[in-house]
Parts: sequence; C-alpha cells; structure tokens
Amino acid sequence: MNGEPYKSKNIALILIFSGVLLIITVFVLAVQFALVYQRPTVSGDLSATIGALISEALYLLAKAVFLSVGIVAAAQLLKYGIELAKGKQDEQ
Repeated sequence: MNGEPYKSKNIALILIFSGVLLIITVFVLAVQFALVYQRPTVSGDLSATIGALISEALYLLAKAVFLSVGIVAAAQLLKYGIELAKGKQDEQ
C-alpha cells in the first residue's frame, strides 16, 4: 500500500491533463467550424429555401451539441482530477 498515494496522484494528473486537452480540442474544433462555415444559398423557391434553412439549423444544432458534450466531459474529468489531487494532498 506504500505506492497507493503515487498511483492516485498519477491518476489525478492524467485526469487533469485529459480534461485540459479535451477543452483545447473542443476550442480548436469550434474555431475551425466557425472559420469554414458557409451560409446556405437562398434560391427563389420558398419551400426549397425553408428546407435548406431547416437542414442547416439541424446541422448547426448537432455541432453545438457535439461541442457541448465535449465541454461537459472535460469539466467532469477536471472535476474528478482536482478532487482526487486535493484529497491526496489532505491525506499527506
């Protein structure tokens, strides 16, 4: 059991590093999505335009949900990593 604090410390560091890496990845993806976004073309036909806009709205919603899930996962990794690191500091 002598190596137990070191294992917990390593796990805490891995969780914190993974959380930070995931936040950076989500930020880079969001910036990339924003830079390459092209608005849909609007045609003269009203029904085709509404269909294209609804399709685009669902596509953007899916992107936002994907990025939100990444942020929530990163927050959880950081939360548990910091809690584990603080818990082991209190014990020592």
